[in-house]
Amino acid sequence: MKRKTKLILLVGLVGFFYTCTKEDFEGPSINNLYGNFEIIEPLTLTNDNPNFESNEQVGFHCKLNKPVEWKITIHGLTTSASREITGFSSQIDSNTVVWNGGPAQVPFFSEEFCSVELSFENEIDTLRDTINIASAKTYEDGIWFEDFEDGLPTEGLVYYNTDGGGMTFSVANDGALLGNSYFKMGGRVNWDWVLGSLDLPLNITNVSQAPDDLFINIGLLSDLDDLHTGQFINILISEETNTPFNDNLDNNASDLFESTMEVYKMKIPVDWNGWQLKSFRYSDFEPRDPNNPDIVFDMNPNNIRAIRIACQACPSSSGNPVCPENFGKDVRTDIDHIIFTANAALLDQ
Repeated sequence: MKRKTKLILLVGLVGFFYTCTKEDFEGPSINNLYGNFEIIEPLTLTNDNPNFESNEQVGFHCKLNKPVEWKITIHGLTTSASREITGFSSQIDSNTVVWNGGPAQVPFFSEEFCSVELSFENEIDTLRDTINIASAKTYEDGIWFEDFEDGLPTEGLVYYNTDGGGMTFSVANDGALLGNSYFKMGGRVNWDWVLGSLDLPLNITNVSQAPDDLFINIGLLSDLDDLHTGQFINILISEETNTPFNDNLDNNASDLFESTMEVYKMKIPVDWNGWQLKSFRYSDFEPRDPNNPDIVFDMNPNNIRAIRIACQACPSSSGNPVCPENFGKDVRTDIDHIIFTANAALLDQ
């Protein structure tokens, strides 16, 4: 019995000393945490003359001696378009760290030279390269889109308050987001919320995406020159399937947006300078008339029949002074490149 006890103690001691002297360890090494930063393999690009129109990509490769926070910055030398890619690792893998030609926000890249910089947090090293875009990425591959290049769509309906001043509800050709044309929406209506709207019919009955995976993208233009601080647009989407788009020919507006119908809304304040591209999941839209017990709000993208983009601003006249500081100021909420995309926002595709 004593021999057995001694044997157990001996085995236990051997195990104890082994666990105290083994070379394996958990977590990052001391060198990784506190050692000097080194670049093992420099920055290389898989494609420095990409044709993004043909869906080519640029992959980035770099190998480091320890994991660090890194950032790749791509800057268009003609358009000033930009894109950043960030990560934390000891290796930038060209199979997974790729660029497909899109910016983080407008302006878009064109056929141009681009600078590429790879920087590291808390390190002085910056690696540089260049890309020459052979063909720029295009942005027309969606479920449905309207870019006003052929003027106002044949079935489109425009309404605006004819008593307003400087009303601009028409197609213009003086600085579009993409292409040559866009739709101007603005003017001055001091006494009311609504300036006007554009209604467009939609037919996307073959869409298979759920509301979470359907994105509505739209370009919006404003300026900061005496900006009306209460301006916004309302995007309304109708799932009314039993009424014709233009049932009443006398009202200059679609008949698919009545208060008795299944309509969803998204309000977007417009308070920036220049063009911006905004993207929204359809599932983020809210019922416009949620308290109507006769409407079933089941949000089915297959039932979408029309979109309304309404230009609005808070009233400023003495009779209805919601925001009197804006009295006499023009509203500008111009739009371009309305596109429905599947599974991702336009700039993330």
